[in-house]
Amino acid sequence: MTNDFLGKMAAETLESASSRRLHARILEISEIGRTENQGSRRMGYSEEELAAKDRVADWMEGIGMSVRTDGAGNVFGRYRGQDDSKVFMAGSHIDSVPDGGHFDGAAGVITALEIATLWYEAGYQPKYSYEVVIFSDEEGSRFGSGLTGSRAFMGMLTEEEINKYRDPEGQTIDDVLGNIGSDREQFLSAEGLDYNIEIYAEVHIEQAKQLEQKELPVGIVSGIAGATRTNITFRGEAGHAGSTPMTERRDALVKASEFISTLPEVAKGISREAVATVGKMDVKPGGVNVIPGEVNLVVDARDIDTDNQSKLIEAVAEHAEDTVRDSSITAEVDLTTRVMPIPIDPEVISRMEASFKRQDLLPVHLPSGAGHDAMSIGTEFPITMLFVRSLKGISHNPEEFTHIEDLSRSVQVLKDFFENY
Repeated sequence: MTNDFLGKMAAETLESASSRRLHARILEISEIGRTENQGSRRMGYSEEELAAKDRVADWMEGIGMSVRTDGAGNVFGRYRGQDDSKVFMAGSHIDSVPDGGHFDGAAGVITALEIATLWYEAGYQPKYSYEVVIFSDEEGSRFGSGLTGSRAFMGMLTEEEINKYRDPEGQTIDDVLGNIGSDREQFLSAEGLDYNIEIYAEVHIEQAKQLEQKELPVGIVSGIAGATRTNITFRGEAGHAGSTPMTERRDALVKASEFISTLPEVAKGISREAVATVGKMDVKPGGVNVIPGEVNLVVDARDIDTDNQSKLIEAVAEHAEDTVRDSSITAEVDLTTRVMPIPIDPEVISRMEASFKRQDLLPVHLPSGAGHDAMSIGTEFPITMLFVRSLKGISHNPEEFTHIEDLSRSVQVLKDFFENY
């Protein structure tokens, strides 16, 4: 079935010149890398991503913004404020997953630029200079890493990590950077830490259904969950599926299944925001007529609160141990990855709530289970995020859709937030 993105866009009701501009720009960017299924394919550092960045840069220059690109390929457009010693920064990314949607990332860039455009039309100068940023390769489709441009911007990448980078065609980081006129020295010295960012803001589609269920256009992100990865190996004993009695079996998969089926209750016991998922599992030996002797699985567990994240990590490990207790199966637990959650300052949230109220909107709070470029910036600077209603919660899919008027409401809220910060 073919996605009807173009049909949905043609049916949009546009109530203002700003909405019409948002609509036209989303459409124009969607032409770059559009798939046969009306999806989006703009891999990080690809010709399509570069072309989309160039298109946005043209729009930036059209309202007098000064534009530059750093060694990681991140693009910045600066709109001069009353005080140029600090910047308000807003943006997102414009790359996509293979055959993704047209709003994830791009909506954050286009809405950030719309704020500058409205200020330009009104002759308004914000308190501080305002920068719109397009971060490179947020989705990680190029090297399987994610947040590539924003992490480089914040000095979070090392030689050791980037030496391992290979894209789907086997190209190294040096090959890819050479294609955009950069090199690893410029990449590793991207200029973020020298910035004086007053606050960074990012608008993003929700990628869930809460706003749609509440019939609200925009929500305030209360925090960004930190992802953890825990490898768990259940070990029993392989045996013949026909000749081994049920009473004598040491079936590792049975215990792994018990663990997985009760894992949701473990997350629910930590907090409302905690989630835990098993999406990858390897059963050995893997024969249709062989009792599984070993099962390796990975638990993806997340929470927006650091203390709760710690409790969740411990609870997952204890759950594995409890599952095999008093049985002939063993469980080995290994925490391999922990990304710390990024909280949103309560004072920032309070100021955003005031902006919602001035726009006659209900300031509902939503956690972000997914990662965003804001996570990288939030390691050093204050951040805020807005979620915009996403049709059926669909994302990373050609069916992804957000109404333009909802995007326009996010522009008005964030514009008010900067004007009153």
